[in-house]
Amino acid sequence: MAQIFAFGRVENDLVPKKSQNDSTYAGFGFTEQAGKGQYQYYQVWAWDDEVSRLIQHRIKKGSRLWITGRLQLVDCTSSHGKNKTKILKVYLSDFGFLPGPLPKGTSTDFPNDTETANVPSSPSMEILDGERESLPE
Repeated sequence: MAQIFAFGRVENDLVPKKSQNDSTYAGFGFTEQAGKGQYQYYQVWAWDDEVSRLIQHRIKKGSRLWITGRLQLVDCTSSHGKNKTKILKVYLSDFGFLPGPLPKGTSTDFPNDTETANVPSSPSMEILDGERESLPE
């Protein structure tokens, strides 16, 4: 699996659930702008402590975050069983807030600027122009 570091928005409210082995988990959509008018969609999964942190920080639809985690390309079949596609799943390992406008209905104690936001320092690597290669079919 590959590591990913992405900046984007949460696409739906979190709904924590319990697995068969009594672990807490939550899944949510995450969209990253990959270029002018181009977006990359990820399905993000969080477990146990990360779910607690997401809830504690009141992450919800519209929240602007950076995320890190393990990226996996997964084969999927539609609910009708006819359409096959591939989706990008991210197994969340860390997250933080991005500076910017607050989602509607968010209280003012939600980090919103560069002084209070948990923004990571720039990684020491070559900066790319943002263009990405197509995923293998």
